[in-house]
Parts: sequence; structure tokens; C-alpha cells
Amino acid sequence: MYRSTTQTFTCPCGQEFQDTIYEYVNVAQEPRLRYVVLAGLLNVATCPICGRKAAVGRPFIYSDPDHELLVYVHPRADAPEEARQLILERLRSVYLNIANGQQAEQHVDEGDGGRAVEMTPGQAQEMPPLKVAFGLDQLVELINADLDPEERLGKLAMSTHSRDTAERGQFFAIARKLAVEMECGVEVEDLPDEYTVWLYGPRRRIGSLMRSLAL
Repeated sequence: MYRSTTQTFTCPCGQEFQDTIYEYVNVAQEPRLRYVVLAGLLNVATCPICGRKAAVGRPFIYSDPDHELLVYVHPRADAPEEARQLILERLRSVYLNIANGQQAEQHVDEGDGGRAVEMTPGQAQEMPPLKVAFGLDQLVELINADLDPEERLGKLAMSTHSRDTAERGQFFAIARKLAVEMECGVEVEDLPDEYTVWLYGPRRRIGSLMRSLAL
């Protein structure tokens, strides 16, 4: 389960494209999104032509019920202390209203595009305590603290020095097929003198893929 919007972007290279921006993710129902987060690619728009990336600074909710982890993620690790306190006070206000038996609907971070939080008292009782992370690095630390080492992020690079567009496309198709078979994510790094496809996912799965390629 997730909540997202589709946005249109215009790259400096001139290409116009659409990408998905997430506001809420539940990794119990969408496990792949855990590794998108760990790879630093959630809410990062990537141009399909030149590969340029642009992070979209939007708050989101990260939910992992299996590990009792619920986090409100503010995109700025360098948010001023005053802004941090304001965000925390707004979140406390939402939970106080719920505790008093009211249905809460409040904006938690209007300045950065935050959406309304809507919960009934019954829903709130079923949820783990809400944590707050400022910047993706803090969220990654919280996630890794609950994961076994073999379930943490693993990455495998496959690269070619060919500059031929057709050969690069064929190389990507092979890498993507491997990623689909192993249920891994794919990230492309397209440089003039080297074309790299990164496969990412749980370390145990990436390890299995590496052993298969070594045979």
C-alpha cells in the first residue's frame, strides 16, 4: 500500500517526463519500496534520456508494521531548530486530538508540501509510536537498526565501456531481466565513457545473484 502522485518534470537536457512521488509507503505490502528508500531513490526523479537525477523535497510517511516502525520523514537534514520544533509540535497536536477521542485532520508541514494526517482513535491505537527523521540518512539508520544484516541493502554494478546506444540498450535489457528474476531494483548511471547498471535489494538476494554470475 502506498499513496503517491505523478508529477511532470523538465530536465536541463530538454526532455519532459513523468515520475512518481510518494507521500506514504507501507513496506509490509510493498517490500520493494524499502530498498528504494535504502538506495536513496525514493522521491528522486530520473531523466530517462540523460540520467540526471533531481530529489523532490517532500515529506512522507514510512510504515513498516512488521518491525513496528512508523516514521514521519522531513526531507531536510539541515532543517533549522525552530522549524524542527514547529513540526514536532504539530505532530504532537495531531496525536493529542486523537487521544482526546477526536478525529484529527491537520497539516503537519504546510511549508514543505505536507499533506493532511487523517486518523481515527481506533486507527491510532493500532499504530506504533510515531518517530521523526530529518533527512533520509536518519531514516536509513532507523530501518537498518531493525533489519538483519542479510536483509540490509546490497548493490551489484554491471558496466560496459561501449558508447553505442543500441549496445547499451541491449546491456540494460539483460540487466533488467536479471533484476526482475531476482526481484531487485535497477538504477542506471549513464556516462559518456561508461554505462553502469546497478542492481539493488536485500544483501542475501544480491549475494545469490553474484554467485550465479560467477558460475
